[in-house]
Amino acid sequence: MSKTIILPKMAATGIRKNGIVYLPYILTTAFSISVFFIFSCIIKNDFLENVPHAAYMWMLLKIGNGLLGIILVPFLFYTNSFLIKRRKNEIGLYSILGLEKKHIAFMMFMETLFIYIIAMVIGLITAVVFAKLVFLILLNASGLPVDVEFTMPLSSFITTLIFFGGISLLNLGTNLYQVTKANPSDLLREPKKGERQPKSLFISTVLGILFLGGGYWIAFVSKVDGMIFLNFFLAVFMVVVGTYFLFTSGSIALLRTLRKNKNYYYKKANYITISGMIYRMKKSAASLVNICIFSTMVIITLLCTVSLTLGEKAAIRFICPLDAEYVFDSSKMQDTSAFETDMQRLASQNNVQIKDKINYNYFLIDTCNNQNIFSILKSSSDMEKERLVRLISLSDFNRIEGQNKKLEQDEILVYSNTEDFKYSSVTLNEKVYKVKEEISSFHFDTKEVNNYSRGRLYFIINDYSNVDKMAKQFNDGSDYLDYEGSGTPYYSVRFNMEGEISNKEAFLNALDKKWTETPEFISNKNVIDWGYDVKSMDGGLLFLGVFFGLIFTICLLLIMYYKQISEGLEDKHNFDVMQQVGLSDEDVKATIHRQIMLVFGLPLAVAIIHTMMGLRMTTKLLYALNLYNNKLIALSCLGIIAVFAVFYVLSYFLTANTYYRIVKRKS
Repeated sequence: MSKTIILPKMAATGIRKNGIVYLPYILTTAFSISVFFIFSCIIKNDFLENVPHAAYMWMLLKIGNGLLGIILVPFLFYTNSFLIKRRKNEIGLYSILGLEKKHIAFMMFMETLFIYIIAMVIGLITAVVFAKLVFLILLNASGLPVDVEFTMPLSSFITTLIFFGGISLLNLGTNLYQVTKANPSDLLREPKKGERQPKSLFISTVLGILFLGGGYWIAFVSKVDGMIFLNFFLAVFMVVVGTYFLFTSGSIALLRTLRKNKNYYYKKANYITISGMIYRMKKSAASLVNICIFSTMVIITLLCTVSLTLGEKAAIRFICPLDAEYVFDSSKMQDTSAFETDMQRLASQNNVQIKDKINYNYFLIDTCNNQNIFSILKSSSDMEKERLVRLISLSDFNRIEGQNKKLEQDEILVYSNTEDFKYSSVTLNEKVYKVKEEISSFHFDTKEVNNYSRGRLYFIINDYSNVDKMAKQFNDGSDYLDYEGSGTPYYSVRFNMEGEISNKEAFLNALDKKWTETPEFISNKNVIDWGYDVKSMDGGLLFLGVFFGLIFTICLLLIMYYKQISEGLEDKHNFDVMQQVGLSDEDVKATIHRQIMLVFGLPLAVAIIHTMMGLRMTTKLLYALNLYNNKLIALSCLGIIAVFAVFYVLSYFLTANTYYRIVKRKS
């Protein structure tokens, strides 16, 4: 029979006979293909680029698609190493029986091709069937209209075929290199080949401590600024590297310590467990690190998703304490009552009631700030010290806040919506003012010391003529104004609304149509539009969180599964010999559970430590999304860790049973 016929049959037979390792890999690859294809289709739908409030979600999906590729390439490459190790014995036998390396290479190519085709067919069919459903779930979670057409561009099919084809070729090249460089006898011994016990752990331990400590330090000291995301990825990288070194050195050091304890070591189950593991922990470290890192990723992903979902309303209200705000140039607004008249008329027409209305005048000045000194911004060289300041008259402040505070000519009140101002005096353009009081709260601007922005600073001055005069000094004296509206007198109206949501939207649309095109109009915002933006962004994050949580969980389970299969197949012969010399079934089971508990208990413990050490940085990332509820974040973290620990323990029992069945299987 021709080799061009028999070799593909041998490839198909090899996949079928090794189904215990190939089937999970094929199904996982198919799932990865489905997710990648669905992401690609959603991103390439023009709908998301044109619908209001979808910009955040579209951007998040593009980032998620890139991260998905970064995760899948090393993961599928890593799991492939389990497959080729399982096949090396069989391939070595083929070499001894007369197959040349070119024939083996062709057979392995056919195996890769078969796996690629099967996984691609399953993955694409699944994606085509469920893609629109997933898209509708995404739109519903994001609060976007769902009555839209969903398309599957040809480019998404091509991108998916090429991406996973490249991964398959990478795995094939690696497999061919390992097989063709080794002689048949080495291939036959490879599955049973142990590792040399590491002789020196000092360098690895020091590197592990340095990398892990550095990652923890970055996570602890990072501030919420433009570097927060870069610092996050740097901290993750250092923690991953440090975890690998410490798992390699620390686990072996622990086993050596246990071996020195003769009362513990010279017991049947302990002796078998420790003596077997100490020679393969270097190899196991890679698996344990991946289990630990994927466990941490699952916890962190779910933490962010759950916290944002539960804290969504508070995040919306942080930006919009009142339902709506309209800002005008008061120098161009001859009659401020005209807007309020239209507002009341349109509200009545749309069955909306206006509540808690406030209106006030203020100036926004662009200053050069050095501690408590605010001078005129002269040039672009002063930009590093730039600070926008809002000037409000005492009469407006008292009316808004319902108070009766009094100020002398050289006194001011100060309000900062971030950290407290803390100075007892303020110098404004060389004129010194005494800070009579620092206000702790403002009716229309929420104070939050963890606010990621530079925040807003208000100076309340005794009368409006002084405010006007001071603003003109900063405006006229500056040769460089970064902010176009610096020195402009503003008139702001804010209010809450009562009524049906559809009536509120109709009212705001009518008010916008009437006033946004006028010469005096500056800006407007409302809680409904901002709520849609936040819901869209949080919905996109929820979508990403669920999908990436599933991906991380599947990666975690597959690594645990392959690790137990790989070690079970390696240990089967050893346990057969031990049972022949008197080791009972109960002793075998006790040994197995000790070994698995020792191996899989450590990644869970370290994953929880990583999560707790990274909680500060995770909290700061949530600050950047206007979620400042530390209690909510902490409770979400504890709840997710508890649920994940239960899931992890269940996974432990499943893998332990798999390992035991392999070890006990009759040859």
